[in-house]
Amino acid sequence: MSLIMDMNAVDLGTIIGFVGLYLKTQQDKAKAAEALGVMKQQIKSLEDKAAHVDTRLDQIDDKLTSLLASNTRLETQLNLLLNHRRGHHLIKTPVNIDG
Repeated sequence: MSLIMDMNAVDLGTIIGFVGLYLKTQQDKAKAAEALGVMKQQIKSLEDKAAHVDTRLDQIDDKLTSLLASNTRLETQLNLLLNHRRGHHLIKTPVNIDG
């Protein structure tokens, strides 16, 4: 009879061990799923921020292009004004197109 009790104790210990292992595995899966959910939210947040930054950079690029074009026009007008004041004209004498 003691042999039967020893086997029952071993069988019961094994069953408890497997149940404990199963519960621990389920707990680990739940933690992993929660961590994955947090990471997905962080990725979505970073993607949204990146899209906003891209939009702002496009706006800044457009403004910079506009400023560069405006600066070029101002430089041209300033050079024309300075050349005119110095007596340099683009065309000093009228062009005779009749020959």
